[in-house]
Amino acid sequence: MTKDMYGAIGRVGNRTYYQRGGKTIARTITTPKNPKTEEQSMQRVLLKAVNKSYSKLKEICNHSFEDYDNAFECMNEFKRVNLKYLREHATTLLESGQGLDGFYQFAPIDSKKWTPFAAIISEGYLPEVTVGVSAEEGHVAYVNSPGPTYVDFVTSWNLQRGDLVTFVTVQKREANYEVEVARLVLDPVNADGSGAPMTTEIVDGQGNFPCSNRKNELNFSTFAFADDRFNFVLNRGGDVVAAGIIVSREGGSGNWLRSNCQLVLNEAAFGSDLCSLAKAVAYSYKAPEIDMESELYLNNADGDRH
Repeated sequence: MTKDMYGAIGRVGNRTYYQRGGKTIARTITTPKNPKTEEQSMQRVLLKAVNKSYSKLKEICNHSFEDYDNAFECMNEFKRVNLKYLREHATTLLESGQGLDGFYQFAPIDSKKWTPFAAIISEGYLPEVTVGVSAEEGHVAYVNSPGPTYVDFVTSWNLQRGDLVTFVTVQKREANYEVEVARLVLDPVNADGSGAPMTTEIVDGQGNFPCSNRKNELNFSTFAFADDRFNFVLNRGGDVVAAGIIVSREGGSGNWLRSNCQLVLNEAAFGSDLCSLAKAVAYSYKAPEIDMESELYLNNADGDRH
């Protein structure tokens, strides 16, 4: 690598150049021989699923792992824990004799469309909020609660005032899957009624929260109490195919605590847009070649490169 390539952006031959953290990075694209074992083929399928999911969930997952301080560390942790989850689940199925035909969390083999799997999107020590997704008509996400009031909401989820509650869904509209996010800050301080007692109804007739806060991002098309649970759909609506909730709380030293959250899938809403891991592995095994990238990091100093 010559010094005149420092600061380069774009592609030249089999290399692409970009900048990160003040350093020039060159990605070398190669086409290795296709792996000849099912184990290697499965690894490729799982890596592809993890990498694609991170790129779609990056807005959330680049800061949702409690013990990691920056986006790069969070990205690596996301990939590590999710690859481990997928591999362990696949190994368990194989060792039990069930095979991979029933492991449906993968994109169709003839499409470049992204479909989410049951990804771990946050890790921490706060109490987890259990989320469900209805497989019935409507395909809405929901959380259980003993009643519709603010105190019911806070008590059943072990929340404190000041907590941030992040609602995450993947929703299917027509043929596309979109990640949607809404955030509720449990810190009512405004003078417009949001400082009302804790027994205030959590939602009014229009589905609005009474505890207004400038940091709220209430991107709900549905948030309604029915029977013993709150149903929710975000933004412009659609069938919820995956959902989760992350609770965040500022710690005493200024760090942020998180709850564990793994996306819950509603496979009924995917229709034919999922294939089994067995089918994805078989296709990968037969594919003649695959492009792969490796990185070269340049420190932009004379004579030094690695």
